[in-house]
Amino acid sequence: MSSKIFSAAAFLKSAKAADFIARHPSGNGLLNMAGAYDYLEAPYYVSQDHELEGRTVHPTCREILDAYVTPLLLEKAKLAGVPTPEFYITNGYFEPPVVIDPINPFMSRSRTVMKHGREESIARSMTRNFTYAICCQDIPPGGQVRRFRSVLGWSSSPRFRSISRIVWELFHIPLATVRVIVTAEAGILLSDVSQLELTKLTEQELTHLDGRIKWGI
Repeated sequence: MSSKIFSAAAFLKSAKAADFIARHPSGNGLLNMAGAYDYLEAPYYVSQDHELEGRTVHPTCREILDAYVTPLLLEKAKLAGVPTPEFYITNGYFEPPVVIDPINPFMSRSRTVMKHGREESIARSMTRNFTYAICCQDIPPGGQVRRFRSVLGWSSSPRFRSISRIVWELFHIPLATVRVIVTAEAGILLSDVSQLELTKLTEQELTHLDGRIKWGI
């Protein structure tokens, strides 16, 4: 392995998406920094290959599924004492206001439903004609759905840095778009984790990575 060190910006110019592997300065294994870890995508198999070859890598395939499958994320977070919304799984009926996430291999787009009136048509669409399940998260009164970008447990928004740190420390997802529900009474509720590709990081986010991980090894 080469020991040459690059800045994040320089590394991006020469690397392929499936090869975004870095080493954490702590020496605790490798980091798959591709940021888009969906099942069947190349970065998922990059982690799988390193695991099969006996290397320590984060995220592992299990960590990816725990973070990217919304009910698993919510249950794991809840067991760890992380505030989460109340949720239920159904293949039809739901009660607004809710955030709906599909649980099937053909859909990934979520939907926020605040008002009554179109529950049946929305459920039909999100479940593929009532075939697949959906995960429904209750939005508390006055709750607001927000998203932020998490970069190795850090966010450019100070408001979300504590929950960003949880995403890294509990799920070991280096790069993520994190959905939360912000409430007046319960605070910030972890709601979902999805991809944030390394190639789409801002200059500020790339600079944050420099000095925290070693590229090009």
